[in-house]
Amino acid sequence: MRRYLACLAAAAALAGVALAAESPAAEVGGGDDIVRLPGEGGPRPERASAQPKGMRFVPAGGLFASFDADADGFVTREELATGIRAAFAEADTNEDGTLTALEQQAWAAGLPVRDDTLANPVRFDPNLDRIITFEEFESVLLQIARSYQDEAGVIDIRNLLVPEREERRNGPPGPRSGYGGQR
Repeated sequence: MRRYLACLAAAAALAGVALAAESPAAEVGGGDDIVRLPGEGGPRPERASAQPKGMRFVPAGGLFASFDADADGFVTREELATGIRAAFAEADTNEDGTLTALEQQAWAAGLPVRDDTLANPVRFDPNLDRIITFEEFESVLLQIARSYQDEAGVIDIRNLLVPEREERRNGPPGPRSGYGGQR
């Protein structure tokens, strides 16, 4: 009886392998695609980075810097409003006047600088109705922008950059204190 069950299991396994080899998913990519969530994975080598070498942007800083239409180093309230409208129009790929979570994530993934702050669709849909209106999109970006605006509502692009880390004063980096090292 054991031999019969072992033969039956082997035959079923072979049949499954044969069916998998004939399926269209096996031809396209094996059917086992890796799904990455926002914030996972490394830099995008296929894109040229929009940020200066050795510098990083604060959250949403790369997006706000792109709103500087006259390239004077400042984003005015008018440039911010125009930039937000343009960003929403770019994200709204089916042009229905609203965004789905997939449209919003695709838009964030298409930005030249990876920014996890903009990759979270729940942040843009506070009422969780699975539809992101222009008002919700604008509200989130204006809330983030307030962190960088001066009293007149202007964003200085220099304030959107995080400077390089300073070299350690005591030479090359060593083990950190606490976990795994003594200091």
